[in-house]
Amino acid sequence: MNNLVLAPRFTPSTEPLGDPYLSFQLNDEISAVFSMDQVHEVLVISPDQVTPMPNMPEGVLGLLTRRSRVMWLVDLSHLLLSQPLATDNPSNFYQYKVVIVRVEQLWPPSSPAASTGRLLLGLVVHALKGSIRLTAGSIQPPQGHFSERLAPYLQGSTFQSDSLLIVLNADAIARSPMLHVH
Repeated sequence: MNNLVLAPRFTPSTEPLGDPYLSFQLNDEISAVFSMDQVHEVLVISPDQVTPMPNMPEGVLGLLTRRSRVMWLVDLSHLLLSQPLATDNPSNFYQYKVVIVRVEQLWPPSSPAASTGRLLLGLVVHALKGSIRLTAGSIQPPQGHFSERLAPYLQGSTFQSDSLLIVLNADAIARSPMLHVH
């Protein structure tokens, strides 16, 4: 007796999968995403891993060393919404959810600080949700009423499972005037 097992025939989908994005909560009400092209790493750390720095703008938590690289760590909700990370929530107080993004270098190429053209910036978010896929056609110009403070950092918005997701631009966040003290 010949036991032949037939595998189901694979039929490629004509539906585009879309590009990968990292989904997270900016605060209790606002969900946001970064393109995975901008995301370097995601991690959870304790606040004692951050070295506070004096005379920094509000929202800059300090410096983080990760894999022999030093980067600034910024409270993203404080920067974009003027709402500091809630320390009344014990899970936020005892651990930071960090999205490390690759951003365009801000210094001129001849600067001694210049290195590879891309720098890392750590952004603390309210909660991490996971990865999703979005097609370019599903991302529209920002819809709704966004604050003037948030608008310069928006790349667009989309609806996912009946909720609005804002698409953030990591390079625009790194260029924020609020992060640059002269």
